[in-house]
Amino acid sequence: MLIKIFVRTFPSTEDCELFESILETRWPNLLQEVKGVRFRAMKNPQTPNVSVVLWEFPDNDSMKKIEKLIEENITKYVKTLAPKTVHFVGAVTQDFGETSF
Repeated sequence: MLIKIFVRTFPSTEDCELFESILETRWPNLLQEVKGVRFRAMKNPQTPNVSVVLWEFPDNDSMKKIEKLIEENITKYVKTLAPKTVHFVGAVTQDFGETSF
């Protein structure tokens, strides 16, 4: 499994909320094109202008397909809203515990 994490710091809370609403509107439909991929958005109320997205991919091919969808559907909003973006990609090397809550 591969994981990609995006941390975007926006100039304002409003810009962050706008971007997150775009993600919420677009990704459910776009994800139907690529099976086995998981998208999770996280929010910390202490930093309302920061958006964190966690992607889980079964393989590199799936990640490339999503990266293409990001380029085609999301990048224009990132450029317009101009957040500072940091991302990390890596393979899962250890996985402990249960995930059902």
